[in-house]
Amino acid sequence: MVRPLGLPAGRQSPLVEIILGLLLLGALTLLVLPAYAYLALAFVALVALRHGVRLALVAAVCAWGLSLAQALARPRGAGAAMLRSGETYLTLCLLLAGGVAFGAIGLAHRRALHALRDRVNELELELADQGVRLLVAIEEKQELEQRLAQDRSSGPRP
Repeated sequence: MVRPLGLPAGRQSPLVEIILGLLLLGALTLLVLPAYAYLALAFVALVALRHGVRLALVAAVCAWGLSLAQALARPRGAGAAMLRSGETYLTLCLLLAGGVAFGAIGLAHRRALHALRDRVNELELELADQGVRLLVAIEEKQELEQRLAQDRSSGPRP
């Protein structure tokens, strides 16, 4: 069964995964604030490898938005200083570049996997075809053996 988004019924939406990942990222950021860019990049890379470039870019923008929201939640001086900092926008570029790079890797992996699945399907069909030909050949052999046995039994008698 397929849901409206084209996902199998047993899988949750990638957007739900992104939201849960952002919540986890926000919680980890409270514990390890200086490593936010690395945690966010790891999150974007994970989304990219699982779902591709488009959702990785969504995750990158959302992660950067989370960073801005955390900056605005700080006292006025620290939040404004973070908005004026070049590192804030460098983090966005890093996240977007990581999303594209890891998304391309994930896409290449997915394409290779689909190509292998197609090849396996072709080989299965070829094997089934050969099996049918083998069964036909066995039936023909049995018919010939029966005719030979009949010819020997009804052959000339002295």
